[in-house]
Parts: sequence; C-alpha cells; structure tokens
Amino acid sequence: MSNELAPGIQDRRSTIMAYVLVSCFIILFFNTINLPRTALDQRATLRLVHDSFGLIVLLLAAVRLYWHYRDPAPRPPPGLPERSFAFNRTILVFLYATFAITGVIGFIYAWGEGRDVVLFGITLPHLVARSESVRVPTGYLHSSLGFYYLMLLSIWFAFGFYQHWRYKVGLRRLLPGRQV
Repeated sequence: MSNELAPGIQDRRSTIMAYVLVSCFIILFFNTINLPRTALDQRATLRLVHDSFGLIVLLLAAVRLYWHYRDPAPRPPPGLPERSFAFNRTILVFLYATFAITGVIGFIYAWGEGRDVVLFGITLPHLVARSESVRVPTGYLHSSLGFYYLMLLSIWFAFGFYQHWRYKVGLRRLLPGRQV
C-alpha cells in the first residue's frame, strides 16, 4: 500500500487480488457444499475442483498475509476511527490465515486418507503416508476450520455493518474493490 493513496483507498494490485480471491473462494464454497451431496463414486471432478481452488485460495491468502506484514496499512476512510479500522483488518488477517492453514491441513488430510491430490490435472506425490491416525484428526480439523472461516466472515460483515451504521463509512467497502 502506498501512503500516497487517499484515505479509504487501496492500490490496484490489492484490488485485483481481492477480486480474484473472492471469486476463487465463492467457487470453492459452492463446490464444498456440493461435495457431501454427491455420491462417493461421482466425486472425482468435484474433488479436482476442490483441491485446485483450495490451492489457489491457500496461495492467494498466503500472499495477502505477506503483503499485510510487508506493506504499510492503508489509511482508514474519513470518519472511521483508527482502532475500529485496525480491528476490521485484524479480522481479515485471521481470515487469510485460516484460509492458508485450512488448505495445508486439507492436503495432509487427503494424503492421510490415501487419496491422490490432483491440481489442474497434475497429481501431486504423496507427502504423507496413508494413516487413520493422520486422516481422522486432520479431517475433523479441516472441516472445523471451514466453519471457523464462515464465522470470521460473518463477524467481519456484522462489524462492517456496525461501522456503516455508527460511522457512516459505506457498505461498498465490504465488497472487493478499491475502498477499504
């Protein structure tokens, strides 16, 4: 982020990254909803999409975390107190960290299950041996973290609505774009 930008505005690179991350997350979200509703013998395509978009979300979230710590924070929109803005950004940092950790655990879970991880048609080598003692806890953790990031996203939206109501900073900033 550049300190030369107006308050409440982020740079073009971060704006594009936000659109790509949200788009990939939405695809992954709807894919995740459909996975348990599909017969086991018909899940190959859904798993390929899940694994591939899971990797994209993991990588994009990791890059966002890196940018968050490397670059100076954008300035809050006019009228929004610095602490309120910082709390909002902290929720996003936890959300990005959860995306990244969920992805790593998801791959460990798949390998522990003995399943091939296929990313865009390329099968990754198994980095973890098939094991019930790996599959069970990582499966539960992967699933739990999915609910956790939905909770974080809900908190972020609820807090954004509160900021809009309390400080009149606009709801548009809750969607991807230049406004933060």
